[in-house]
Amino acid sequence: MSKEYFRISSGLKNLIGSELITDNFVAVFELVKNSFDARASEVLITFEDINSDNAKIIIQDNGKGMDYDDLINKWLFVAYSAKRDGTEDILKKNKDLNYYAGAKGVGRFSCDRLGDFLNLITIKNEPKSKIENIFVDWRKFEKDQNKEFIKIPVEHKILEKTKYKIASGTILEISGINPDEWNRDSLIKLKDKLSKLVRPDLNKIKKEKPFKITLNVPDEKDTDLALIAKNKAKGEGFIYRNTVNGIIENFVFDELDIRTTKIITEISSNGEVVTTKLVDRENILYQIEEKNKFKFLSDITIQLYFLNFSAKNIFKRKIGVSAVNYGNLFVYKNGFRILPFGEPRDDSFGIDARALQGFSRYIGTRNLIGQVEIFGDNSNLRETTSRDGGLVKTKSYSQLIEYIFETLKRLEKYVVEVTQWGVNDDDFEKLNTKEIKEKLVKLISNIADDKTLLSLDYNSDIINLVSDQQEGSAKKLIKNFKRIASESNSPKLLKDAKRLEKTLTSALDAKKSAEKELATTVVEKNKIENELEQQLTENLFAKADRGTEKDDLLSIQHHIYRHSAQHITKYIDDLVTSINKDEPKDKLLGLISKISFENKKVITLSKFVTKAQFDTTITKIKADLITFINEYVINVYQEYKHLMMNHQNLKIQAERPKDFDFIFPFRPIEIIIILDNILNNSIKAKATEVKVNWKVVNQKEIELHIKDNGVGIDDNVKDKIFEPRFTTTNGSGLGLYHTKEVVEKLNGKITVNNEIDNGVEFIITFKK
Repeated sequence: MSKEYFRISSGLKNLIGSELITDNFVAVFELVKNSFDARASEVLITFEDINSDNAKIIIQDNGKGMDYDDLINKWLFVAYSAKRDGTEDILKKNKDLNYYAGAKGVGRFSCDRLGDFLNLITIKNEPKSKIENIFVDWRKFEKDQNKEFIKIPVEHKILEKTKYKIASGTILEISGINPDEWNRDSLIKLKDKLSKLVRPDLNKIKKEKPFKITLNVPDEKDTDLALIAKNKAKGEGFIYRNTVNGIIENFVFDELDIRTTKIITEISSNGEVVTTKLVDRENILYQIEEKNKFKFLSDITIQLYFLNFSAKNIFKRKIGVSAVNYGNLFVYKNGFRILPFGEPRDDSFGIDARALQGFSRYIGTRNLIGQVEIFGDNSNLRETTSRDGGLVKTKSYSQLIEYIFETLKRLEKYVVEVTQWGVNDDDFEKLNTKEIKEKLVKLISNIADDKTLLSLDYNSDIINLVSDQQEGSAKKLIKNFKRIASESNSPKLLKDAKRLEKTLTSALDAKKSAEKELATTVVEKNKIENELEQQLTENLFAKADRGTEKDDLLSIQHHIYRHSAQHITKYIDDLVTSINKDEPKDKLLGLISKISFENKKVITLSKFVTKAQFDTTITKIKADLITFINEYVINVYQEYKHLMMNHQNLKIQAERPKDFDFIFPFRPIEIIIILDNILNNSIKAKATEVKVNWKVVNQKEIELHIKDNGVGIDDNVKDKIFEPRFTTTNGSGLGLYHTKEVVEKLNGKITVNNEIDNGVEFIITFKK
């Protein structure tokens, strides 16, 4: 019996080149991934003379490069991958770098998709390396399919020098391209797709080198500059998405500071444990560890973000495009994206198909964005050879879909069932309602009921809300806490269970006692309440809220209607008129600023009126400014609900100069707006402590120092913080602008001291 062998036609080139790589963008992706696998830290993609017949695409990296042996035994060895068989030299030298973006051995044929000719120049990162050069004319493989693939030569030579200034790396010069395929629109589309190619946080991983991609199209630079000059006011997101040249950027979800709900879940690298964390506005609701029931999955992380109305607006402002047109659930393997997952309106996982079956119960991709990260080898979760075909349909892939939906369901349990489809920033107080609290306790008690749970951590502020109203859920929660504490040997959880049991028992006993007393001593109880209500302190502000009586409500209503509401109505009318007349943007923003300021007056008035021991509708009072401010920050602001809702525990200390009063005529509402704006900024800066101090300059001048321990203000923006509409958070950028306006109206001055160890200090000078 004789042995026969396959012969390989030159037509193979098309099968693994232009016909396999489905479009130009995917071809560029493959070549960039090759640069990453060569451990490059930078890739420069240049489109040279793109509007001429001599157009070239040049892809240059500073990776490890190749020598002659690499070229002959690896690059020219079709379908061979040293990455796949574990013989790659870097793999052997560094065990931390044990994976690659590609391992098919055909990515190099992407060059065929882009142009007729390839001129490859490479220098290996070794001493005395030679400049190797290969030239490929892809057309030769198309002339006669009867010729064998391996018998069509490519040209090799050693160069004496090269115009590229690199110590090591590879340059791919692709010519014979069709310039009609690369107009400005397609280049902008390439930039957009490159922005999503690399996992957002890839450069944050310590074991990996930074990986920078730059797009350079000299023929489009003038158009870019003209667009930037014309559209500066539209923001960085718009500029980035509508220009061609520059460093490719990929947003990191957390750095967007999107105030919404997110769930993060991770299967350990050994495949034994799944850790899941649910977070709302940076508040961790719960974190659990459980046995992994997906036996084919390991070393995978999923992050899902629910996009409410506020989050969508922030996303569009910062990214320059709406979330639904950006994409939804992206999939990355070892740092590089797998297509088509995440493409706008892509429903490869069937998320939208499911949402249509219960639109009021299920989250669809219009309200969802996130990423699936696959690490390590995970050979059963492998990309199809056709680079936009997703993942090969294996058992692991089926389990991955199950894992995604289990994560999504846990997000839905909170978003849909607890918060009734999410709470926007303007309605954040709703999260503090009794109904929400009860649903949260029930949610955590149901999670704790899962017998596969290994450990549970939770937001103690939520559990502390347990009362007799949640008796059923609370008893179930306590029972499960004890079970998990025993199974996981957690003294903390057992201690919490006993504490909750004691709290619940006390609450139930108190409830029974109160009900009995209510039935027999209603008259006496009412009498005591009336006496307590009359025991107000002589301070400017009461330490605890007193009942909002009819006169208070009428006072608020009169002030809001007589002043702020009428002003707001007038400004809105002016704004509509200005919009209809196409007035300049600055004028429109000026009117919006006035509306915002009046709105703050309304909010401020409603907040402190029931604590104020003076008529809040009075235009001015003449009082000790030091006492007013100190008592406000301690007795009103520090106790206001927004701090409890955020669980920020902002601790405020206020001191005063000894034996000194600063009697000063002022409008209470204006002073409080100053304080609210500064303290609200401290909260946004994640401060936990604020110190209020005074410095006496002389009998007619005093300085108020407000210092926090937050993240501080970058020196490069310190001079801009009082400018209108400038913000480093997600606010309107009007808070400190209004503060400066009010201070200067009082003939004062406000400055910022950034030269402290941590946090920031605002200094306000008041003069009589």
